[in-house]
Amino acid sequence: MAGQFGPRITGLRLAGGTNVFAELGDLSIHLPDGRRYRLAGGHRLWTAPEVPEITYAPDDRPVVVTDGESGFRITQSPDPATGIEKSIAIHLQMETVHLIHRITNGGGVARALAPWAITQLPVGGTTLLPLSEQFTDEHGLQPNAEIVLWPYTGIDDTPFVFHERILLIGSDRATPTKIGTSLERGWMSYVRDGLVFTKYARPSPDGRYLDRGAAAQCYSGPDFVELETLGPVATLQPGESTEHEELWKVDAIDPGIPPFQVPDLLDLDGGHPQ
Repeated sequence: MAGQFGPRITGLRLAGGTNVFAELGDLSIHLPDGRRYRLAGGHRLWTAPEVPEITYAPDDRPVVVTDGESGFRITQSPDPATGIEKSIAIHLQMETVHLIHRITNGGGVARALAPWAITQLPVGGTTLLPLSEQFTDEHGLQPNAEIVLWPYTGIDDTPFVFHERILLIGSDRATPTKIGTSLERGWMSYVRDGLVFTKYARPSPDGRYLDRGAAAQCYSGPDFVELETLGPVATLQPGESTEHEELWKVDAIDPGIPPFQVPDLLDLDGGHPQ
């Protein structure tokens, strides 16, 4: 079976509900060579570091969809310029979606890169980006978390509210902002209209992460919000691959519950759901 472009996941919803993901139509990034990268909305796979001529390679070529045990895999043909091949395996479980993102070096030279899993969501909600709660020394006197900012963060507004070791990042912004931190607590969430979308990812204790170690990132702009996780950097020889896993869950809650109460309400620190 073949699809028109990708690999992409353009929809996620509870039974009978509306799409949790952003639907962006023809909204695009325009490239210097005249091409465009159509954002489309939903979930996509990029490579880090963010280098436009590599990262923004359009994914408008047909993909192949193959069936597997309890799910399927979407595979893009290698990019003609770089030889990079992307695929996403999707496994449906009881209440969760398990994704395995794979980057394969189909070119003729070694490449150092990391899988970068990006989910676009509609504006109007609040992102929850948790910071580490673990002590790094026996007395709790040494720093234990980092907040990573991009050059455009905080230029025109205050990018986040800090509450009980959670960064609360609002949307509906006139100008974009981006914030990152480690994935030490293994999750990040978006709360909107009585729904909570949570991405779980397990950090590699020995992995090297780009973007100053910010393996969990949130971009919030006028048109969409992005929840992003990075895998560790891998140097891929020709023919080699690297993978990065995520687990997704959607929960319905009372719309009147403040976002800062969601981690305790859903026990988001209680471990990855099965």
